[in-house]
Order: sequence, then C-alpha cells, then structure tokens
Amino acid sequence: MRNAVFTVDVDRDVNVAEEGRYDAASSPGKTGETAARYTSSARGLELLVNVLDELGIHATFFLEGDTLRALAKHTDVRSLLSKHEVACHGVCHEDLTGETTGICLTGPEIAEIVRESASIVEDISGRRPSGFRAPYLHASSETLAILAKEGFRYDSSKVKRMEKGRIDPWRLDEGLWELPVAEGKDAKRKRIVSYLWPMHEGERSPSDYVALAESLKAGCLVLATHSWHMVETYGHGLLDEMQVEMNLWNLRRVLEGIAELGMEFRTADEVVDIMVRDRS
Repeated sequence: MRNAVFTVDVDRDVNVAEEGRYDAASSPGKTGETAARYTSSARGLELLVNVLDELGIHATFFLEGDTLRALAKHTDVRSLLSKHEVACHGVCHEDLTGETTGICLTGPEIAEIVRESASIVEDISGRRPSGFRAPYLHASSETLAILAKEGFRYDSSKVKRMEKGRIDPWRLDEGLWELPVAEGKDAKRKRIVSYLWPMHEGERSPSDYVALAESLKAGCLVLATHSWHMVETYGHGLLDEMQVEMNLWNLRRVLEGIAELGMEFRTADEVVDIMVRDRS
C-alpha cells in the first residue's frame, strides 16, 4: 500500500529565526521591516484550499497560533478548512530547541506553548488537534514526551530517508506516532526532501517530486509546503499574478502526478488510524 499525505504549514509570511528573538520574524525583503506579517499566508491558504478541494484531496494543515488568530479576523477558517485536518505548529513559530535562536526553553515553557497552540486551534476550528509539527522541524525528545502527555497522537517533525523504496510511520519511545517528511532521490539520483519550497523558489521542478513519489514502493510519503509560499518567496518577494498562477500550476502538477501513480491521498490522522488498526 502506498499513501501520500499533503501537509501545509500555515505560519507567518516568509518566516525566519533570529538569534536572541523568541518569536519568528518575517523576512525584511525590500522594506527592512521584520515584524510578523500574515497577508501572504492568508491569501495563500485560500488558494491552496481551492486547489485541494478542486482535486478532491483532503490535507493536513499545521496551524501556527498567532497566524491563525490573525487569519480568523478576516477569514472563516472553520468553514475554509472543514474538509481538511487541523493540527498544531506552535504559537509564534518558536524554536523549541533553541538550536537557531539560542533561547533554551524549559519543559514547562514548552508545555505551555503546546497547550496554548492546541487551545487556539480548537477554539477557532472547532476541532481538537491530534498532530504537531515543530517550527523549523526542531523537536527534542522532551518536546515529544510533552506532546504525548498532552494527548497528541502523532508528530511530523522528523526527516527520514527512504530505504529500499519504503518509508513508514513508526511508534516513538515517547508514545507518539512519527510521520516523517521524506528524504530520497530525484530522477537524476540527487538528494531531495519532500518539502516543496525549493520548487516555489524556482530551484526544482514538479517532476522532481513526482520522481520521489514514484520511487516509493510501499509506505507513506509526507509532502509539505507553506501557505505563504503560494504568493511570496524568499528570493523574489511578492509574486505577480502570472507568477502566482505558475506556482499553483506547478503544485497541481505535483499532486496530479502523484495521484496518477496510483497513490491515495489521506490526512495524517487517517494514516495513524491505519497504523493503529494494523497493529491491533
């Protein structure tokens, strides 16, 4: 069986971690301003959902708390995401390990972030999230143990290399299921990770990700992108309408190409249900 999970990190526009700064900044671009922005994420989210609904794909959205609050002021997020799974992505895109920011959070501080993140998602979406993806994919064993204690079912913060055409979720020592982002080879046998941001930045083609999917013989391929990346990039800033359309067209090529391989798209939570069922 081959499953695909399409995931979206819904976080602040072109976010970057800064040493000594607790919350993530937005890339300064031409203005030099690093205050958090959310307009690209808001527009990109609606464009993404339209594409997914058009293709009949149910996705998993990892929602950052501050971004979700900002979006909810102008968007009916509950209705927009009604066909999709909601999950957590921190509150203000914190570096939970301090690996980049140098700010080492305590266990109680991480637990408070996890609880607040879940509370925001539940309040706005109307559904209790069961999954978590750490900002920057920085999740320690302590963070994973806290997630398990707070009732989460799975994490998706690790990157795992495909081995002999297979990549499977697995049960972590902390009690969670791990649904890793995939690492494999493209058609030219070069390393590729299943985050789509290099494609949005003009560094990869849709065929690279379809080739990655084609190399999967069994298991689950987790793909990931950012909502804001539909309309803004690190390299080019805000995209014009023609660039946005090309970006969305490339996304469709990836999703349709994977579906044509006979892979079934599921939400992350649905994949965990399958894993639990198969072990019982």
